[in-house]
Amino acid sequence: MTGSSVIFSDAAESVVHIIAVWFAWYALRVTERPPDAEHHYGHEKISFVSAGVEGSLICIAAVVIIVSAVTKLVVGIQLERLELGTIITAGAGLVNTALGVFLVRTGRKSQSLVVEANGRHVLTDAWTSAGAVGGLLLANYTGILWIDPVMAILFAANIMREGLRLVTTSVNGLMDRSDEALESAARVALDAFVADNNLSYHRFRLRMVGLKPFVDFHLQFPDTMPMNEAHALATDAEEAVRSAMRRKEAEIFTHLEPTTVPEDHT
Repeated sequence: MTGSSVIFSDAAESVVHIIAVWFAWYALRVTERPPDAEHHYGHEKISFVSAGVEGSLICIAAVVIIVSAVTKLVVGIQLERLELGTIITAGAGLVNTALGVFLVRTGRKSQSLVVEANGRHVLTDAWTSAGAVGGLLLANYTGILWIDPVMAILFAANIMREGLRLVTTSVNGLMDRSDEALESAARVALDAFVADNNLSYHRFRLRMVGLKPFVDFHLQFPDTMPMNEAHALATDAEEAVRSAMRRKEAEIFTHLEPTTVPEDHT
């Protein structure tokens, strides 16, 4: 209706988001399912699949926006009814800002990657709307029409950056990447615990499944220590690590070993 590339970019991003929301809704329902006979560790990893799908859709939308804007620059630009377009776009931007902030806060509070990713996507819509309004006002005031498609290209680049970030998050999660901050906190707590109790540990590992950390390590005890004492200390070590990471939902597994381990059992 307006011939504006920035309004088209805002609309394209919103349409992509509608599609992504349906997948996020499904992923969230799957994530909440308890472990079953086929998925002993639960279903949290689908949150990474959801983030990857949403990021890919964002990147596709960015490419479509760039192609459309470049086409306008080549064949010519004609803008009309910009006042109405500006009002509608500004209203959509305000709604998206409120919704995006709410979703990001809710996702962080509930530790749901799906909800947080969806909220960040909504906030990219809000930024696109703000840029669209600014571009429209500038183009209308100065009469320099090429500002409109150029602004659309710039915002498409920003959308692409957000999409690639989500895809990277998805790949890292599916590849069981560790979390440096959590690992550092866990190791500091574990180092202090073994030093205080004259123990040692090795083979420490941490991976993220959704926003839930999974940690396992081998804890070594004096050869003469009774099993019940070793088990109690292992439980205390796990709680120390969980407390240090500030993740009550963390899954921590400890393998108990004597200090003297035969070479064929290391």
